[in-house]
Amino acid sequence: MGERYLKYYLQEPIRKNSVVIVSDHEGFIEGIMEHPIFAGMSLESLSDKTLASAAYVVSDGAMPSYFIKKDGQTYSHFYRGKPLEPLLVRSLLHADYIVTDGELPANLQGVIPGTVITSQQWETGSLPAKRENDSKKTILMYCGGFKNNGITTSAINLLHNLDYERYRVIVMDTEALHDDCKRNFEKLDPRVLRVTVVGGMLRTAAESKAEERLFTASHELYVEFGPEGFLEDEVKRLYQRELRRILGKTKIDIAIDFDGYFKYWTLLLATSGANRKLIYQHNEMMQEYRKKLGVDYKHRVDLNVIFLLYNSFDKIVSVAEHTRDLNEAKLRHLVENSSEKMVYVHNSLDYEAVLKAADEAPDVELDKDSFYFVTMGRLSPEKNQRVLIEAFKEVVAKRHEAKLVLIGNGELKEELAEVIGKLGLEKHVTLLGQVVNPFPLLKQCDVFILPSNHEGQPMVLLEALILRKAIVATDIPGSRSILEDGYGLLIPNSKEHLEDGMLRALNGEVPTKEFDYVTYNQHAMEMFYGMLE
Repeated sequence: MGERYLKYYLQEPIRKNSVVIVSDHEGFIEGIMEHPIFAGMSLESLSDKTLASAAYVVSDGAMPSYFIKKDGQTYSHFYRGKPLEPLLVRSLLHADYIVTDGELPANLQGVIPGTVITSQQWETGSLPAKRENDSKKTILMYCGGFKNNGITTSAINLLHNLDYERYRVIVMDTEALHDDCKRNFEKLDPRVLRVTVVGGMLRTAAESKAEERLFTASHELYVEFGPEGFLEDEVKRLYQRELRRILGKTKIDIAIDFDGYFKYWTLLLATSGANRKLIYQHNEMMQEYRKKLGVDYKHRVDLNVIFLLYNSFDKIVSVAEHTRDLNEAKLRHLVENSSEKMVYVHNSLDYEAVLKAADEAPDVELDKDSFYFVTMGRLSPEKNQRVLIEAFKEVVAKRHEAKLVLIGNGELKEELAEVIGKLGLEKHVTLLGQVVNPFPLLKQCDVFILPSNHEGQPMVLLEALILRKAIVATDIPGSRSILEDGYGLLIPNSKEHLEDGMLRALNGEVPTKEFDYVTYNQHAMEMFYGMLE
């Protein structure tokens, strides 16, 4: 259906004095055609062709996912107070007029480009002009799929801290979210408009070929045509049409790829036409480029394109100064004016939520005679949990009261379980899996340990500091940016030093310092606002 519609969308002119109505209610259709506005106009049968060419489109329900209101069409939507499912939200964002006697949600009212009128105004033919938007700027964000990770935590925190007197926010994501991701998606501040992308892209054969060239030969295109010309016009049109399919003519002032790992979303935001465009780097990106799962590189296919798209953004934002310095050194050959464009902004915190959550009853009961280390994060190669467990074997041999709890799930779960079994650590090491509220357990444990090979700015370290935990972490740029002023013990990244660091923690030799999370958070938000102007 979408392919046929696109052909008509691109080729068919708007036919004056024609109306197409999308409705299952005959009475509604008759009532519309009796309205003086449509006197002398012809009612067209519903088809892809008429949706793409009728001068007037009217509906009382959600439009097909492929519908895009063309320039020259007038689309009126009669909203009956139904739950705002993804297709219905999309339809409202396309409408020129929304006819309703109820209230639209506040997070939708300020965003919709159309005019909201009452049924009485419709019946009398009194169709006011679109009111001017207020002075707020609209931010469009992609936040990374809302997996259980630091990017999600950082995005949720940021959007809880945002000044909604100055900004309104649209967060878009796919409908194919797993249950854990859906729960995280629902944690967003209620003032955020959540838009779910439904249906597939509409593309011509030429656009598909240009996209394939980009995906398979991006660096050759970059070398031949440079940072300004490597992205072909057909690709730009494809993604600009896709964003219009998702959001209609919604005005976007600021576009933020808060994730920075998936080329579809990066292309949408890079070609969005927003006045200000930011893309985040939550990690050491060349380490991410090299990361393997088995024999496959996890991010390389996407980052081959995304690294070159950095030039389409105004700022490339790392989450810590040391991380920025490393990313700029490794990627400056691909980014024009990298010393100015590549900046850093600290992750923001929701410290009140952390403190409140930590006071809840824990799901796990700890042995009072044991000394507990805890680590939290995805079970994946860069988190280095295998080496931590191997080092912990040596710790247990010397200090039998030592125990280790790992919170999180991931692709290495079975492998780590095997390592624990082979080392005979079943009574000392617990793979706890994903925990809805990990903070009561974190609060009760003695030491937080982070053995990562690379990080951006680890949210888990900031959360541990809020709870005044002693911390041991490998000395990598992201962790150093948080702990270097005496907030914890930084150790070289090796099995031997992890063992030594845990033994020092058991002996009470970890430096601690009170973390002023209120001042930190104020500064983090000031840094973020500075990037938006």
